[in-house]
Amino acid sequence: MPSGPRKRVSSVSDDSNNERFQQKKAKTEASMSVSASSAHHRRKTVGWKVDANGDKFWELSKMRRVTISSFRGKTLVNIREYYEKDGQELPGKKGISLPIDQFSVLVTLLPDIEIALKESGEFVPRPEYPEANEKLNGDDSDVTDHGAEPESKDSLKKNIEATSEED
Repeated sequence: MPSGPRKRVSSVSDDSNNERFQQKKAKTEASMSVSASSAHHRRKTVGWKVDANGDKFWELSKMRRVTISSFRGKTLVNIREYYEKDGQELPGKKGISLPIDQFSVLVTLLPDIEIALKESGEFVPRPEYPEANEKLNGDDSDVTDHGAEPESKDSLKKNIEATSEED
């Protein structure tokens, strides 16, 4: 009796399995649009909360959070599981604390990660940032025309030289 893996011989039943897989995939795509709209709705209604330490956090699921905290004077972004003990929610071992520089790298990698997920058949809804930009800027006076061509380094340098008071 051979002990190695055996090759599978194709049969007529393989065609019916492929049809079933295509039907299932189509159903999944339809459910993704429903889940994307519910995630969008959930994102608009849920804001940040404050934990027992006074740190802001956002719930990813019932027992997972993203928390902004500080440790030894450094601000960290924690993505962590929590567990409940004696009525308190405590941070678990499973998670990661990213300093701001590493979190910044993660944010810049998100478009590439999204493309890789799309290539593997996953759908991730894109966030809307207008509310966050208003909070960061404070007003709308800094709004720029994104359709305009960006100025080159030379034109910016000439502008600085033209407005400089040094001679």
